[in-house]
Amino acid sequence: MADEIVTRVLTQNPIDGVDYEDGVKRFAGNGSIYLRILKSFVQNTPRILDTLTQVTPEGIADYSISVHGLKGSCYGISAFQLGDEAKALEFASKAEDWETVQRDNPTLIAHTETLIARLQALIDAVETAKASEGNTRPQAAAPDKGVVSQLLEATLGFDAVGMQKALDELDRYQYPNARLVAELREDTTNFRYDRVQEKAIALLQ
Repeated sequence: MADEIVTRVLTQNPIDGVDYEDGVKRFAGNGSIYLRILKSFVQNTPRILDTLTQVTPEGIADYSISVHGLKGSCYGISAFQLGDEAKALEFASKAEDWETVQRDNPTLIAHTETLIARLQALIDAVETAKASEGNTRPQAAAPDKGVVSQLLEATLGFDAVGMQKALDELDRYQYPNARLVAELREDTTNFRYDRVQEKAIALLQ
């Protein structure tokens, strides 16, 4: 259910310059994984912008590294237009074209800040939809052990797609521990697979 909600909200809230369809395809059609990548972009990109705002002629080599990272992050979420802007400035900085960097860098920063704000609004919309529709899920006394086993196996194999599929399956039901799936998702997002494994083993006993 969670993945269906994510995909629907993405479709209903397009953002200019972001190709949701391509983004979801990158992650085996799993909208929940794509949403996690969008959250990472929103959380981490401001730190890159901080370095871009401090560019000087003497620091143009460091700027090139930072704008290269921004380019990769944009392409990673299928924000191709912004990625192309960053790419152009990466080439300019590598050529030590300070005039172009000085002229176009503020626009790149402004466009990135706008995208971050729009993505945050999108993420909030997804969370609101999930919260409002979550109460329609059927009750279960405990998670299905077969699915828990799949989750455990996925963490042991560092299989991010497998983890999300298992979590989405678990999220189809409500459990006595209402925070169970949320905690598992948080642990996987933070790469705390040891915690996921501990919880999975406990659920299998």
